Amino acid sequence: MRWTTLVLSATAVLAAWPAFATAAPGSYAAAAAAEAKPLPPAQRLERRFLQISAANLRFQSEASQLAEARTNNPAVKDLARTLLARQQTAQPELLRLLHVRGMAPPMPTNEHGKVLKQLAKLTGAKFDRLYVDEVVLRSYQADIANYEKVGAQAEDPVLKAWIDRQLPTLRFHYAKAGKALPSASLRGQRAV
Repeated sequence: MRWTTLVLSATAVLAAWPAFATAAPGSYAAAAAAEAKPLPPAQRLERRFLQISAANLRFQSEASQLAEARTNNPAVKDLARTLLARQQTAQPELLRLLHVRGMAPPMPTNEHGKVLKQLAKLTGAKFDRLYVDEVVLRSYQADIANYEKVGAQAEDPVLKAWIDRQLPTLRFHYAKAGKALPSASLRGQRAV
């Protein structure tokens, strides 16, 4: 019985071999590339926005975890907890938006990695200053501008609704960061 099954399997493979041999290597990829059409500008904008937003959210989350553990300033600690709470609610929604487009969450950027390394080396007021200035104020200001731009230009109603829900929270956190360290540089008060 085993011998018969083995002989039949081998015969089937050998019979199908010419079909495999005639296909040019990589012809599927070449055909797929020839048929590929570029994404419309609105979809490219939406995809880029999601990549940037996911990378920033991850960066803000990792830095906020550091801040929650390392700072002695109660206002900065509260700010870090607030940002972590936002991450807990926004991340699953953002991952879903990426997933429905067949996109994976992006890796952290080099700039984000440098700031995280700097934060890991600092303590006290220097840590607080870098966290508030770079992670919250600078990052959130860029996020707010990006969300406003894409919110006005996006065609996907689900993405637009998500942006509309996130913008008030981003603005609130941006304003809260300015109060956490009163001497922090609130660049461009427009977002508040």
